[in-house]
Amino acid sequence: MDDRYRTIRVLNEKRREDMLFQTRTLEDLGRSLAERLDGGLPGTREGDYRRFKQEIAESEASIGVIQEALARIKALDEEISVKLMEKADRREEAAALYIRCGRLLLDSRPVPAECGPYSRQRELFHTRSVSLEDRLRELEAGGGGIFSWLSRVIQALIIRSSLKRIGRQLDRVYLQAGEAYVRTARDAAIVVSGANAVGGTPADAAGDITGSMAEAGGDTSAGVIGASGKGPGDELSLVLRDIRALGQNLAELDGALGVLEQEKAKISASFGFAEKPVRRIKILQERAGRRRQDLQELYLRIGESAGTLFGDSLNDEDRSALEKARKYGDTAEEIRGEIESIEAGIAVDKEREKILKFEKAVSGQKNRAAESEKNIAELNRKIAEARKRIDELQSRSTNG
Repeated sequence: MDDRYRTIRVLNEKRREDMLFQTRTLEDLGRSLAERLDGGLPGTREGDYRRFKQEIAESEASIGVIQEALARIKALDEEISVKLMEKADRREEAAALYIRCGRLLLDSRPVPAECGPYSRQRELFHTRSVSLEDRLRELEAGGGGIFSWLSRVIQALIIRSSLKRIGRQLDRVYLQAGEAYVRTARDAAIVVSGANAVGGTPADAAGDITGSMAEAGGDTSAGVIGASGKGPGDELSLVLRDIRALGQNLAELDGALGVLEQEKAKISASFGFAEKPVRRIKILQERAGRRRQDLQELYLRIGESAGTLFGDSLNDEDRSALEKARKYGDTAEEIRGEIESIEAGIAVDKEREKILKFEKAVSGQKNRAAESEKNIAELNRKIAEARKRIDELQSRSTNG
């Protein structure tokens, strides 16, 4: 490869560097003058300078506000998530306490009147459970061949599944019995929304009741069966006390969640624009980027015309920057001249190569023309010989 092309690449790179240094030097000079004069620039430059600076500052301030709000929303979401998990745990604990409470009440004698319907439901499930357990024992004790054994295994699996389902239904009955007792417990001024009575999980129902207990602040351990002595009533008193404590804890969690969600909603409503916050940040960043570019171009124009615009106002540092920029420009121009000279030399060499190629082609054509003339002369000679031979033959024919 021609080394001159490599030289041109090196020179072009050096020229780009010098031009970049010149631009940066002039931009820095323009920025220094604009800031030192506090925007006191001639013509429309002052208005452009102040407008660009203001729009950049406004965009950056808006971005900062949005980012701060988003960070707070993220922190709120994390706090809400933690409290929701804690609330779910407390509701599960409350459900377990209600089930325990209902079991104690239905095991007591006599069963409290408010728990009567649930006592009959429990007896139905209990009877069904005992029947299935008896059948399961029979299957496990049975004998017979392989097919009989397989049949028993399948039946046992079905029965065990039914027993688990009955166990869950019994837990639901115990939960409802515990709820019914708490709702009507003596000296407990409880207001129940009734939402738990139409469905939901045991934990949901427990949360509703314990929340009501916490609002009422009543002591549901009063008047408990056997509470004055030792026995099941003592255990029930402890369970009801734990339910009440959980209700207070759930009420506090609900209050804290309400405060957090209100703050999050308030922050979200404060954005005041249609775009999503992340999209808004991108729009503001793009706007600030355009204005920074505009400002850089303004600094460059100020630097380029500094000597004309400011004259005696320039200090030694300003003049030094102008001289440095001038040297970078001169060097870049000299390099451009060198590149043009090398490129012209390459172009001349290419033209010379064309001339040599054309001359060679002309020489070839001349050689071929000379050869053609020689061949024509030979052919003409043969034609003349043939004609002479014809004349001789014709002459002999006439004389004979």
